[in-house]
Amino acid sequence: MKRLLPALLALAAPAALAWPSCDQADLVPPVAITRKAPAYPAAVRAIGVEGAVEVALTILRDGRVGWVSVLHAVPPGYFEQAAVAGVRSWRFEPARRNDSPVECRMLTRVRFALVDTVDTNGQPLASSEKPDPVYPARLLMDRVEGYVELQFELAVDGSVLRPRVIMAMPRGEFEAAALAAIRSWRFPPESATQRMTRRFEFRLPDSTLGEVPPIMLASAPFPMEACKSRKTGQVSLEVATDADGTIRQARILSSDPKGLFDRSALAIAKASRMTPAYRNGQPFGAIALLTIFFDPGQASCPGSLKPDPRQPKQGRPSPSVSGHDERPAGRADRLAALSGVGG
Repeated sequence: MKRLLPALLALAAPAALAWPSCDQADLVPPVAITRKAPAYPAAVRAIGVEGAVEVALTILRDGRVGWVSVLHAVPPGYFEQAAVAGVRSWRFEPARRNDSPVECRMLTRVRFALVDTVDTNGQPLASSEKPDPVYPARLLMDRVEGYVELQFELAVDGSVLRPRVIMAMPRGEFEAAALAAIRSWRFPPESATQRMTRRFEFRLPDSTLGEVPPIMLASAPFPMEACKSRKTGQVSLEVATDADGTIRQARILSSDPKGLFDRSALAIAKASRMTPAYRNGQPFGAIALLTIFFDPGQASCPGSLKPDPRQPKQGRPSPSVSGHDERPAGRADRLAALSGVGG
C-alpha cells in the first residue's frame, strides 16, 4: 500500500549574499507560518527518478517569498520548476531588526524521495522481489506508528549491499523490520551500482492520522574547513524528542570524518523538530535516530555565491527555471521531501 505522505523540511546554512542572511547576528530570524512540500512532478514520479534542488530565496517584509533562484539540481532538468513553485507558496513571520521587518535571504534544499507505506498484515507483498517489512507485532498491538529511512547500495547483480538506518522514529523494532525486508530486495541486474535511499512509513490500517507535522531541520554554518577542502561527511545522532517532535537532547553516535561536522550537527539537531511517533493516534515523546549529511557540492559555502546588487522586488516575479512536462503517473503516489538527511 502506497500513498502520498507528509514532507520533510530542512533549511541549509544561508550563504553570504549582498542582502542580509536570515541568520545574521543582528536579526531576529523569520519564522515559518506555512511551508508545505512542493508537489512531486507526476511524470518524474512515474519513471522513478529521485533528486534534490537547492534554491536561494528572499523573505520579504510582509512575510511572502520574493526573489527565488535555483542554485543546484541533481539530476538537472527534472525538479527545478516544482521546487521553485512550492517555495513561492511559503509564508513567514518576517525577520526583524529593532522590531522593524526587514528582507533577508536564505537557502533551502528540496529533496524528492520515493516512499512506501507498510501494509500491516504483510499481504499481499509489494512484489516477490521487494517484500514489505513486517509490522512488529508488539508495536501493532500497542498501536504505535512511526517511520524508518534506509540507505543502501546496489551490487551489479541487483542485490542490496550494506543497508543501514539513517532515520528512525521511534528507535527499535521498526528499524529491525525495515532492515530485514530491504536485505531481501532485488533490483534488475542492469541497475547501475549506486547508493539509494528508501523510506518506510508504518501506519495502522485504521490510522486516524491525516497530515502530520513535517520534519523541520534548523540551519547551521557549514564548517569553513570542509568548504575549503570540499569534504563531504555525515553525523548520526540519537535524539530525545517531546510529543510535538521537538528535539530536547542529542548525542553523537558516529561521525565521518570524525569531529569535522559534529558541532554543526548538534546545533542543527538541538534547534530542530521531527515528525513525532504516534500511539492510538496521539503523538508521544520518543527516542529517535537522525543522520545529517553534509556536502559542499550540493550546498553553497559562505562566500561562494556572487553578490546580487539588485534589490529583490516587492512581488513575485516568474522564475526562470527548467521544466518537465506533466502527464498522468499511472503509479503509486510518492513523497516530495525537503531534507538535509538521506543523500
